[in-house]
Amino acid sequence: MEERNRIILETVKDMLEAGDQAQAIVTVEGLHSADAAEVLAGIDMAEEVKILTGMEPRSAARSLLEMEEGHQVEVAAKLRTGELRDLLQRMPVDEAVDLLGDIPEEQRLTLLRLFEREEAGEFAELLSYSYDSAGGLMTTDYVSVSPGATAEEVIEQLRAVDPEVETIYYVYVVDDDGRLEGVLSLRELITSPPERKVGEMVSSDTIKVQPDDDQENVAEVIAKYDLLAVPVTNDQGSMLGIVTVDDVLEVIGDEAQEDIMRFAGATSREEELRVGLWANIGRRLPWFALTALIEILIAAGILKLYSPVLEKYVVLIFFIPLLVTMGGNISIQSSTIMGRWLTSGAPFSKGTLKTFTGEVAWGVLFGAFAGAAVAGLCMALKLGASIGLVVGLSLALTVLAAALVGCGLPFVLKALKRDPSAVSGPLIGTTMDVVSLAIYLAIGSLLI
Repeated sequence: MEERNRIILETVKDMLEAGDQAQAIVTVEGLHSADAAEVLAGIDMAEEVKILTGMEPRSAARSLLEMEEGHQVEVAAKLRTGELRDLLQRMPVDEAVDLLGDIPEEQRLTLLRLFEREEAGEFAELLSYSYDSAGGLMTTDYVSVSPGATAEEVIEQLRAVDPEVETIYYVYVVDDDGRLEGVLSLRELITSPPERKVGEMVSSDTIKVQPDDDQENVAEVIAKYDLLAVPVTNDQGSMLGIVTVDDVLEVIGDEAQEDIMRFAGATSREEELRVGLWANIGRRLPWFALTALIEILIAAGILKLYSPVLEKYVVLIFFIPLLVTMGGNISIQSSTIMGRWLTSGAPFSKGTLKTFTGEVAWGVLFGAFAGAAVAGLCMALKLGASIGLVVGLSLALTVLAAALVGCGLPFVLKALKRDPSAVSGPLIGTTMDVVSLAIYLAIGSLLI
């Protein structure tokens, strides 16, 4: 929490202790919604609910939206059903649906009965979509016009639009049967003659997605075509809603966090809380068991196989940490670069091959440089030319192998139709432990 909000929080606490709840409400209400949410989260839950319900409903709804998801649900559980309904009515539809999806089912069903039939049906339909799909992200708050409307009529319509509509930068042209015919930007409307029909302005190559499309695909479409929003249509071309760029930014952040956690062999905090302790242990234990098995059976087997070499040349043991560390780091870097390239949406082309060969070439050059440097260090320490040659050559080959393994695993996952960026850090590190030991001790037994 920044210093300004920390001071405001202490001030609000003092007001509440003095019994001046009205002034505390005025103070919080005067803040930006993000700051208000941060201050509210720092006070007692009972007092937080009192302040929230005492605020102007629109300001309270915006503050509730800015809260962290878990805390948002906790606050919603403390609100009376009617109070929560009033706040939901003042939220963007997609945000209200997200909150409805997070609260307990019994509370959700009770809430839906308080809305009018049409509004409750709209919520129920949006709740039916998977949370990580285009349907789960979309909102039904958008501006639509008929093909026969003029530019002047549409501009007049925009002046009367409800402030809660997600975006008015795009106007969607929809025919009498609800099918999407095209999209117009606000710039096109303003620069067109007032009497010109919107049906004459739209093109037929409208970018759109379907409700079951994965959220990552939606994010890629918006990023690729530089859109502020993308329409969602069904198989018949009927307009269902839009996904806006602000929701996509959240998706990108969530997906990046998910990739990082998966790479570390873990899950997100929310997922851990949702599935519980034992389920989470059951999910993560197989990965650790697999890596431990590889280390014990294979790596230990290699060390036992070449134990005569290590017993005769004990100095070789001191370079094992260097080799396994270097191999693990290089392979993780290469797999990250290759994985992100393969998930960027770019087709398999010369660019993909260039990225692969570039990583391998980098491994060759860096391996040669690092190997020569370590060999020189061994010579300077008077460990002998043979030791220097073994360590230097082993390091060079380990770096090359690490680049090949790191680049190759994402391709394997891609071929298996899995996420190429989902290579587990512990697994790839363990794999390179085995490979680097095998290279090192094999060369040592051959050259010494």
